[in-house]
Amino acid sequence: MMDLVAAVRLALAETWVFYFKAHSFHWNVRGPLFRQFHQLFGDLYEDLHGAVDTLAERLRALDALAPASLDEIATGSAIAFTPPPAAADMVAQLLAANDVVITALDDANQAAIAGGNDGLANLLQERLDMHAKWGWMLRATLDPDQASGAVA
Repeated sequence: MMDLVAAVRLALAETWVFYFKAHSFHWNVRGPLFRQFHQLFGDLYEDLHGAVDTLAERLRALDALAPASLDEIATGSAIAFTPPPAAADMVAQLLAANDVVITALDDANQAAIAGGNDGLANLLQERLDMHAKWGWMLRATLDPDQASGAVA
């Protein structure tokens, strides 16, 4: 099992890269459903922004320093930065990124439970619930053919 600080640091990295991807897509989306995607991506990045701050503060509560540079905050993230694709591909990329964040949050949650840090575990479980909702919303936004299969 991953060390608690390392697990929270990775959850922060994945959440931050997801936040930036959603924010970038919010800025760059175009097409006939611009308004709907712009709003969805805006709602998503606003939620993630708050989560980034909370996770960084939890690192401080664990007596670890929060990242001090963009390179440092993204270290270890499995989510790739990409040029803005077409709107439907944006949704698919955000869904895949959401799944990566869920895995990182779950790993941090397991480490918090193992370490007896109930408050942190509760916070991480709330984030897991929020990401389950984001997953549902992103899947529901995709075409029915795409929503039934795995998204790479």
